[in-house]
Amino acid sequence: MEAMVRSFAIVAACSWLTLAAGTAVGADPPAAATAGTEKARPVKEVTIDLTAKPPVCRRHVPTGSRIATKRCRSAEADSAASDAERDQTRRDIDEMRMRQATRDQARAAAQAEALRQRAGF
Repeated sequence: MEAMVRSFAIVAACSWLTLAAGTAVGADPPAAATAGTEKARPVKEVTIDLTAKPPVCRRHVPTGSRIATKRCRSAEADSAASDAERDQTRRDIDEMRMRQATRDQARAAAQAEALRQRAGF
């Protein structure tokens, strides 16, 4: 991911330098060099956001079907609300796991106690 961001930064810097010099990347020579016979084409400007994430694509296989489809959605930056919701969900899951572990320990202790009482210890 870092390599891709660096390459975008390098391409953007090179494009900016060539535009500052008066030429566009991949464009025809300047109008003065063509003896004014043709008008210069407008340069298409592309804004590159270095913080933008590429889209996330996943294969989706519907239940009961063997035909997979590719679903892509934009990877949006996590907002504070989604971060808070994810943290709350993680805490809830941890709490459920702790409760289950406590129940399992209590069940094992009760079974051990029942075996001791049966054996007469």
